[in-house]
Amino acid sequence: MKRRSHTLLIGLAAGVGGVLLVSGAAQAQCVTFDPVVLSGTFDPFNPSGTTVQTLSITARRPPAVGGKKTQEVNFIYLRRPDTPSSLTIIQTSTGGQILENPPGHVLDPNNVNPNEVELNFGGVGQPDVQTFMVTITVPSGADLPAGTTDLFLDQKYYCKRTGGAADEQGVISNSLDIRINVLSALQASFVGPALDFGEIGTLTTAALPSTPNSVKQRTGNVRVASSGPYSVALTSANQFRMTYAGGNLGTTNQRIPYQLDFLGQSKTTASPTFNTVTCARAGLSGQYLAVTPTLLEGGAGKVPSPNYQDILTVTVTPLAVPTATTPVACM
Repeated sequence: MKRRSHTLLIGLAAGVGGVLLVSGAAQAQCVTFDPVVLSGTFDPFNPSGTTVQTLSITARRPPAVGGKKTQEVNFIYLRRPDTPSSLTIIQTSTGGQILENPPGHVLDPNNVNPNEVELNFGGVGQPDVQTFMVTITVPSGADLPAGTTDLFLDQKYYCKRTGGAADEQGVISNSLDIRINVLSALQASFVGPALDFGEIGTLTTAALPSTPNSVKQRTGNVRVASSGPYSVALTSANQFRMTYAGGNLGTTNQRIPYQLDFLGQSKTTASPTFNTVTCARAGLSGQYLAVTPTLLEGGAGKVPSPNYQDILTVTVTPLAVPTATTPVACM
């Protein structure tokens, strides 16, 4: 599994004073397909996507019954609602797209259509095995969950029989299973305005309870997009206090403490340890984790400086599937 942490440095400031492919076993009576296994992995964040080429699938017709056999079978695959919209399956020899949106085009063994697989077994004395090659492309950006995921396709078929036997046609559910190993990967970034309180040199601590949040509070977001679960850790360089370069955190008038609210935890100097959170997959569309600092003291009476600050370090790490800790929904 692909596991790479993303570390975000978030500054606070204030101024004071100055992708296995398996063909299913449940097939039409007139034709069956051997299972085909394809190894590989899919990284949903890889812009080039994943392409699988020259995959051979073997089709077999059943033994003759009363001197009658399947002579020809035509078929396509039908896209299901949970199939990525840009997944493609193309018959290599014809270049035809054999995966269509339902109900798909009308199949007729008497017509040649590049968008369907046409297998002609011949008469009773001919071999009962046919093979065909396909190219499968899993699109970049397909929002698939990390781990092994199965994309099932239905098959629309039309079989022509020998010896005057009735033709056979229909749709078989779950005829094809594209099994893909999806990497656990993520993207993370800080979005929104800087967490800067601006000039607070005239703001007193006593006035904070009645001070509007627009003055004493700031909010930004950590945006996470992920294919699997992930963990989030956070630390403060100054244990949730801002000070200036050369300032002494042990001196009251050289520090400005604040409270940080993040992922359901409220952290201050009195309780500075953030408990790592295991989050459920965010999906490729992403989710936003609010980071909200609130001043616990004003700037009045502090040593004047334009650059009181602290640095928050947020580390976001993709996790293997399944995880040792049950993930929770993170918002």
